[in-house]
Amino acid sequence: MGPGPYPGNGTDHNMMSGEVLAPAAGRGPGASGSQWRTDLWITGLSGSTVTLEFHPIDASSDSATATAEISLSRRTTYLPDVLKNTLNIEQGFGNILLRSTQGVSATVRVYTTDGTGSYGAAFMAMPTSWAMHGNGGMMDDDDLYQIYVLGLLPQPRARVNVVVTNSGSTAIAGRVEILDADGLAASSVNPLPFSIRAFSSHPFNDVLSNVTSRFGDGSAMQIRVRLNNGSSGMLMVITSVTDNTTNDTYTVMRSMMNGGGHGMMP
Repeated sequence: MGPGPYPGNGTDHNMMSGEVLAPAAGRGPGASGSQWRTDLWITGLSGSTVTLEFHPIDASSDSATATAEISLSRRTTYLPDVLKNTLNIEQGFGNILLRSTQGVSATVRVYTTDGTGSYGAAFMAMPTSWAMHGNGGMMDDDDLYQIYVLGLLPQPRARVNVVVTNSGSTAIAGRVEILDADGLAASSVNPLPFSIRAFSSHPFNDVLSNVTSRFGDGSAMQIRVRLNNGSSGMLMVITSVTDNTTNDTYTVMRSMMNGGGHGMMP
């Protein structure tokens, strides 16, 4: 079941899907003594069943490491500390895949409970069909299969972390590139390669460390993510920008326009 209107009371037009991916879920220690937790909200048709799958970062298998079935007794179900309370995971970081024959939407909140400052973020679980698709062609010659991320702040003010997620059922391979304001590679930075199993992800931390812009303070630098030539598959990208003094964090999703400017790609 692809994205479409929720078949509820005839006036509800929330976008639902039979397969949605909640990225960047986590439970366990992080930087500066932080401890991370994750809450999950699921909205769907009362009486339907939703299957949750947890796929850890840098997974070595396409199979989920933990699963759970949730019966929706009401329109919206709240699952606090979902990794421990629902999936029986004491410590882990990765993605939660939700499947339902009736279609669902979901929101994941990831936040700290200890350490310097209290911070986190919330994400809408994205239908996997909304991801960027690679067709196995020559990616260098077709900007349609590139993802751009803007809105970054460089060191020393902030640290920038990038999470590349495979939102498909087959492995993908590609690279993350750091570009300057003119669209060329910034200060001789080498591409950051990735190879990711089904529904897993790979984090790149502090990607702008020791990167110098040729223009101003570097706030116009950008990130480009592309699949390797000949690679097919689906991917999503989430970038967090964290203030190095206060640990205040904001999240940057991909540009809604594809690299070639040919249309909207959620």
